[in-house]
Amino acid sequence: MKAEVGKYKFGRHYNRWGIWVYDYVSENGYTASFVKDVATYEDAVIEVYKLNGWGAPKRIKRVY
Repeated sequence: MKAEVGKYKFGRHYNRWGIWVYDYVSENGYTASFVKDVATYEDAVIEVYKLNGWGAPKRIKRVY
């Protein structure tokens, strides 16, 4: 996924999964605001899909 202002992303946040929204994006980097923590990887994927308006994921494969 390419970074766009207003889109959501997820990643590890301490011992949980965090969700952030992009505030500013340029060719040199980006800034993002923290939205919330979720308990599992699957919850993070489902929530980010919903927030970005992509519907529900067909399958969730965890990539390390």
